[in-house]
Amino acid sequence: MWTFLVFQLLWTQAVVDPLGEMVARNFVDHLANRDLVRTTALLSAKVNFDGRVAAGEEAQTALLTRTLAAHPAQIRFTRVTVMTGAQALARFGKPPARLGALDLERALVVLARRKTGGLVIVLQEEDRIPGRWRVVALTD
Repeated sequence: MWTFLVFQLLWTQAVVDPLGEMVARNFVDHLANRDLVRTTALLSAKVNFDGRVAAGEEAQTALLTRTLAAHPAQIRFTRVTVMTGAQALARFGKPPARLGALDLERALVVLARRKTGGLVIVLQEEDRIPGRWRVVALTD
């Protein structure tokens, strides 16, 4: 019996918070549909856009508008994978330095694949409100 228990503990994957996964998938969907109102509603107060930090809704909307204008083609994600920060660290190693200090132990990492390239999104649960996941960083 103890052998089975130890085997279970060694092979059990960390479980992704279902609410966090829902927020992550909604963010990807809103981004693909170019819905800036709903996309910015899922952003944290301060977001790192591949090394450019935008604080406040106006700055974030302006940055997203410029980014989407630079990509006039329709955005299609072929696969979306959501994992815990610990799983992402084990699988890919440390995040790039341009993303700043991220607490990946308390984060979700989303890999949204496109035909060529993709998007990496980091979400963290806000301390003040448990269950409220918000995007804190994006990179390609």
